[in-house]
Amino acid sequence: MGNAEDLVQLPRWVISVVWPVVWTLAWTLGAGACSETVGGQKPVGKAVDTDAQLQRYLRHAYLDLSGHGPSDSELGDATARLRDASNTAGARGELVDDLIAKDAFAQVWFGELENGIFGGNSVDQQYTLVCNLVRGTTPACMSCVQADACTCPCPPLQALGTERTQLRASAGDLGGGTRSATIERRYAMAGGYFALAGTPEARVKALFDDFLARTAEPDEVENGRSMIFGSILPGSPAGLVFHRHGASYADLIDIVFRSEVYREAMVRRMFDRYLARSPSAGELAHFVSTLDANDPDARGLVRAVVSSREYFAQ
Repeated sequence: MGNAEDLVQLPRWVISVVWPVVWTLAWTLGAGACSETVGGQKPVGKAVDTDAQLQRYLRHAYLDLSGHGPSDSELGDATARLRDASNTAGARGELVDDLIAKDAFAQVWFGELENGIFGGNSVDQQYTLVCNLVRGTTPACMSCVQADACTCPCPPLQALGTERTQLRASAGDLGGGTRSATIERRYAMAGGYFALAGTPEARVKALFDDFLARTAEPDEVENGRSMIFGSILPGSPAGLVFHRHGASYADLIDIVFRSEVYREAMVRRMFDRYLARSPSAGELAHFVSTLDANDPDARGLVRAVVSSREYFAQ
């Protein structure tokens, strides 16, 4: 093995051929090892999102999750936060978590839920309508003169007033950690929700439309109707839906909200709401598998979708 001085003895033509190759290789390896150039710029070839792109995303996310755009200070802080973290999906996810934890998210979420299942009404508007109908058609309640019919002392209206109070507290409950499925189940069980549906068949159809995002099949309508009417013999099943027996409306609600069909509907709703498209078969299977089978929560889906690169690029 020769020493360093042996290089001097090499013919000039060898040096002229080998040296450029060695120099190019060394420069390439050195450049690849660097994460930044002089001046703090990223290496050529690495995608860098501009502040304008970050701010477009932030305005979009704030509007979707809070119902309003960010303030100037929020926009500046969040832009720096994402920029400093190289705008990774994890960094966006942490920001989405912060937005979901705010009261504004719960208000937006409930506004959309109530608009969907109450035909554009809020919970207060729905119960004003239902309570006044009950007072006008129930002899025991007709003598009530309260301006707010839901506060009348007759039993049917007392029950509706109690329901309204519980539903009013739902936004706070969601913020306190109650799972979204638990709260949607609460709405589905409420008399103020199904009172205007009319027949048991119509109640089953509304339940499927509002919470499963699909039309009920004829056999599902018939079996759901049988559950609402209840069993002829105590303790015996009245109907079969999603391979589970039930004998009451409460049983039907439990079957619906613990079904894979409901979890699939949750995923579809999140994709439609935030990405304006349906999930692929692979996406649907993946996200359904991440949800709790007994008491799923939509917030994990919101985080995954709103922190995605696809949402960012919208």
